[in-house]
Amino acid sequence: MGRGQILIVDDDAELVQSLSRLLYDEGFTVSATTEGNEALARVRTCAPAVVLLDVWLPGMDGVETLQALQAMHPDIAVVVLSGHGNIATAVHMTKLGAFDYLEKPCAHSRVLTSIKGALAQRQRRQASTGVLSACVPSLAHAADVATVPAYGVAPLRPQTVTRPVALGRFKQRTLCRSVVLHGQGLQSGLQTGLILSPLPPQSGILFRHIPTGCTLPASIDLVASTDFCTSLGQGGIAARTIEHLMSALHAYRITNVLIKISDEVPIMDGSAVAFCQLIEEAGIAEQDAVVEEFVVDRCYAIGQVQADTKFILVEPYDGFRVTYRLAYPQPVGIQEFSYEHTDSTTYVHDIAPARTFGFVKDVEQMHERGLLAGGRLTNVVLIGADTIVNSAPLRFPDECVRHKILDIIGDLYLLGKMVRGHVRANMTGHTENIALVRQLRAVMPLP
Repeated sequence: MGRGQILIVDDDAELVQSLSRLLYDEGFTVSATTEGNEALARVRTCAPAVVLLDVWLPGMDGVETLQALQAMHPDIAVVVLSGHGNIATAVHMTKLGAFDYLEKPCAHSRVLTSIKGALAQRQRRQASTGVLSACVPSLAHAADVATVPAYGVAPLRPQTVTRPVALGRFKQRTLCRSVVLHGQGLQSGLQTGLILSPLPPQSGILFRHIPTGCTLPASIDLVASTDFCTSLGQGGIAARTIEHLMSALHAYRITNVLIKISDEVPIMDGSAVAFCQLIEEAGIAEQDAVVEEFVVDRCYAIGQVQADTKFILVEPYDGFRVTYRLAYPQPVGIQEFSYEHTDSTTYVHDIAPARTFGFVKDVEQMHERGLLAGGRLTNVVLIGADTIVNSAPLRFPDECVRHKILDIIGDLYLLGKMVRGHVRANMTGHTENIALVRQLRAVMPLP
């Protein structure tokens, strides 16, 4: 007996041919159609185990087809495929009952993983209800869902720990060569990219706007917005969504680098992993100049330091440590994590893979305001009323709190120096992070 029947509903002939060949080789029975009405007719004859459904279809579109499928056979797992959707579409299709939402072009391995997950879920439902049908597939192989690496990325090379030349003083660092990264802007939704290039000592971290050639220093003095991300701005020029890149630069202690962008740093997968890989691809060069840490000599705080209030503070500590606590309704719950930064290796292992997260209700409001156009289920952990919407597993059980620490590390680097101290925060975001950095900047000695 085969592994089950798959129905592909898509008008992209090349994609249908490619997926059909893949699924036949995997032992599935495959049929295909280009229209929603025809898909419903086939389902009436013999319900397939899984339907691969495009959003953009002639006649009855994917949304209408999904609604009809759910009414006709709620036991059928539907995996949505789309090359033109955004996170709003993903949210809507998931609410309608889609098992997964994949963006085209999607890797064959990702399609297979989704199908196997859908089959496993179907098996569990049928086992709990005792419902069987003539079209139920053999699930002997359905449980062998491919094991995904913990971070979904290739491992990074360990970095050598460089000791300070004196207490609170380190050699400045830049990159060995220029490197390029392509991606999508989270706020704009546009395809974008960045170029990282070496700079001489004492240059600092600079963002250069490619269309105009204007340059913005990565400075707390130029923060223009903390609305869902940290953005710099001056004279009509912007550098948006910089916090994840700044976090990686902080972790690798890169002090001099030129970052060429259009006006937004690409979101990549919502974490800092791609930026860590880019830095390692470029290589790190130590320079004949030193940079001093900001040594915290007393407590600096934003907000009332109480268990049930929003606050962030930094206090004296012999090292760099960030402790964060968040409390949301399930499925997030109460999470607390304390990260001790020793070098980039600990950062890559404990913090860099944690992705940005958002709640369905908030995302819907953002879209109404024209924000988060580049949000996808591949770059945002999306949290519904009682479940995580993404079908891919979390990278950590406490991924949300770790991402909050990632953001703090990035925002803190806008001080222009590494900090020697212990940051403690409760339910804060970019606005409070930046307020704390401004407080430190006000007492920092002028160069």
